[in-house]
Amino acid sequence: MTKTLSERIALFTDRNKNTGKPFLPAFIALKPDIEQALKDGWTVRQIWNTLHDEGRIKCSYQWFRTLVKRHIGDDRKQKLRTASNKPAITDHDGFRFNSTTEKEELI
Repeated sequence: MTKTLSERIALFTDRNKNTGKPFLPAFIALKPDIEQALKDGWTVRQIWNTLHDEGRIKCSYQWFRTLVKRHIGDDRKQKLRTASNKPAITDHDGFRFNSTTEKEELI
């Protein structure tokens, strides 16, 4: 007799308890190298290709992109936010529009 779907799912999850994040430890170990490569101007695709060919990362490119976005993208966005919070300089002598007309200027 075959088992129900719920019983088969329970057996599968018991056998494969680490299905949620099996690639995260390898990614975290390589995170400083990946950050440096991104700062050097390499694309995420080029980094993944190299690490995947070397056998250091075994996840798919899509999952690698997700890991980069979750663990490195937030750091880069935070740095950009703090760098862009500089106050604008407004005390300059440039063109200023005055919508009212003065009679001396018309004559």
